[in-house]
Amino acid sequence: MNELLAEAWEKALEGLVLHRNRQVLYLNPKAEELLEVSREKVVGRPLLLALRDHRLEALALHGGERTLEVRSRTLRVRALPGRLYLLDETELNRRLEALEEATQALAHELRTPLAGMGPLLEALTPRTPQEKEVLDLLKGEVARLSRLVRDLSLTQPGPKRTFPLEELWPRLERLLREKIQERQVEVHLPHTAHTDPEALFQILLNLLDNALKYGQDPIRLLSREEGGRLLLEVRDQGPELPDYELLFLPRHRGFQGGAGQGLGLYLVRRIAQGLGGEAYARRDGAENVFGVALPLN
Repeated sequence: MNELLAEAWEKALEGLVLHRNRQVLYLNPKAEELLEVSREKVVGRPLLLALRDHRLEALALHGGERTLEVRSRTLRVRALPGRLYLLDETELNRRLEALEEATQALAHELRTPLAGMGPLLEALTPRTPQEKEVLDLLKGEVARLSRLVRDLSLTQPGPKRTFPLEELWPRLERLLREKIQERQVEVHLPHTAHTDPEALFQILLNLLDNALKYGQDPIRLLSREEGGRLLLEVRDQGPELPDYELLFLPRHRGFQGGAGQGLGLYLVRRIAQGLGGEAYARRDGAENVFGVALPLN
């Protein structure tokens, strides 16, 4: 077993430094690459000689987790007794910066046509109840897309109001009607929220779309209170996933077979943070849970 573990760390994508009494015991090839040192020259020598950074040494000695710029790299560093783990996030940060630039460009391109669509729809006069229903739906969707563009533009959330969560379900059901057909979707939204309803609608739309694409029935949309926060969750019966935190990065759930761009959960986290909350994903028994936690007031 020890030989298998040693071989695994020799090929790992995460750097590992083992130390005792401020002396280096071992570092794997990835740590050697990230720290730009030679194993032969630092094993058995002072820890600082390998790390060459007082911030890394302090973290290694006292424990904790931080993101640091080291040797022109962005490293997420986690320190446990006698162990220092190094994960290179340089490329990830570059991709997120590129995505941010693309997001801002997209928001800019959408802003003008959406601004013109609203007045055009207001000028239309429906002749039948069916036409009025369609027109109201179009107005609502233009308003939602305008709100999404505002979120993408990093502006402040829209106005808050107090409303029952269940009022969002009819709109969600209409938009997702084709995807929901012949699926087992359960809805339980007994709570009242005090937040921006359009932002919350977009969050639930993205969470449901994510579950319908990649999850397995039954799919459950529910709300609950915990620790002074309002939790809204979409749960599905799909297989357990290897790293739930990575799913909030672009293109990280479609590997199960989907063809989307993987931006849905990224936007969920972005919008949730704008509302003063946070997005999360985890395994709970046989279910995958994707949700947001928002302040109650």
